[in-house]
Amino acid sequence: MSVVVTAVVHPKPGKLEDALAVYGAYVDAVHAEPGCELYALHTDGASIVVIEKWASRADLDAHAKGEVLARLGPELDALRERPADVTVLEQRPAGSDAAGKGSL
Repeated sequence: MSVVVTAVVHPKPGKLEDALAVYGAYVDAVHAEPGCELYALHTDGASIVVIEKWASRADLDAHAKGEVLARLGPELDALRERPADVTVLEQRPAGSDAAGKGSL
């Protein structure tokens, strides 16, 4: 079953666009990683919310230990106020359309 991750990144004041640019430099590489089903950036104007979906926990673990995050992380460190709030979620499909609208 797929694994969904949310990561809320807190850029320093005035560094939101710089942080988004760092992500932009690596997003295609993440999309190419085995098991990546979704890696999407969102913002509320102050923070960045990354929503990820991986085919398996093993794929997520490989991503977490992989080359792309090893390069992206240090670049973001200089732009963040504090570490990201990361949540790994177990899917709980719901409703009569559990495979469609009831599941991410």
